[in-house]
Amino acid sequence: MTLANRLTLLRVVLAVGVFVALMADGPRWHAAAFAMFLVAIVTDWLDGWLARRMGTVSPFGKVADPIADKILVIGTLIALIRTKELDIPLWAVFLIVIRELLIGGVRVIAGAQGKVLAADKWGKIKTVVQLVAILIILAVVLLKDRSVAQPWMLRSASPLTVLCAILALSSLWSYLRQ
Repeated sequence: MTLANRLTLLRVVLAVGVFVALMADGPRWHAAAFAMFLVAIVTDWLDGWLARRMGTVSPFGKVADPIADKILVIGTLIALIRTKELDIPLWAVFLIVIRELLIGGVRVIAGAQGKVLAADKWGKIKTVVQLVAILIILAVVLLKDRSVAQPWMLRSASPLTVLCAILALSSLWSYLRQ
């Protein structure tokens, strides 16, 4: 197994850690979730860079990398829904989950035809925006834990999540055209 693929698998482990830390609740757990999420973002960039640089891009990586991203994004958003002050719209998270399930189905169909459907430009943009938006929301949670979050900061979680849902649905069309 290549180093890039190991980093992808590490991202899955980190995603589970982020989820568990957010479900455990409390300032230290939230700080741990933020740190793990940040490391996961770095591994997302690093695994792709290493695979291209070392010439080790693989069908496994093309499929596993977006799955690791989905686990990280969906798991974190589901755990963040518990924080009532953020007012994260459940419908937006639901649309993100629906999009990811549909893309998974499209990938299975492509795989049955001997094709590997890797992430395209729109899917990558969607992922970057989602990861940054969620990192901002996690930072707001840390500020809330320290009682320094302003009301507008707490309210930012909802539009950030809606933005993630809009981008998720927009990038879906790109995959369906493929």
